[in-house]
Amino acid sequence: MSNRSLIVALACLAAPGLALAAKWEKVGESGPVQVWVDKDSIRKAGSEARANLEWRWSRPTDVPDADPPRQYRLERQVQISNCANRAYAVAEGTRYADERGLDPVSSYKYDELSLPYSVAPARSVRDLVVTYVCTTPVPAPPVKK
Repeated sequence: MSNRSLIVALACLAAPGLALAAKWEKVGESGPVQVWVDKDSIRKAGSEARANLEWRWSRPTDVPDADPPRQYRLERQVQISNCANRAYAVAEGTRYADERGLDPVSSYKYDELSLPYSVAPARSVRDLVVTYVCTTPVPAPPVKK
């Protein structure tokens, strides 16, 4: 095995561990899905807050527009929330066939300069996520000496 192959293999093995090391907090649920936010991933800049989310489904869910058809149980997303107008946009995500995030079945990524923002409907799970990421205090960055 070449050094490059070994590095790629080790990176793939480490990726699920990064998600496991996250500080996941449940922020809401609706029917068969629970939504969790990695509290340590929240980053704020101006009126925007960026965070990693997990959508955990209790039963397999169809991947939209998949050909051939596929199903997933877990979806990890990066959501950017506009705290001033209660809007959000999903920058990227990966869907997994298993509930632990080890078997990816689809992924997507959008150009952040042209993300379509949507207003989170009142009392929806997205509204709970926007509220959580916009109101959770984030630690101050370390002071450079």
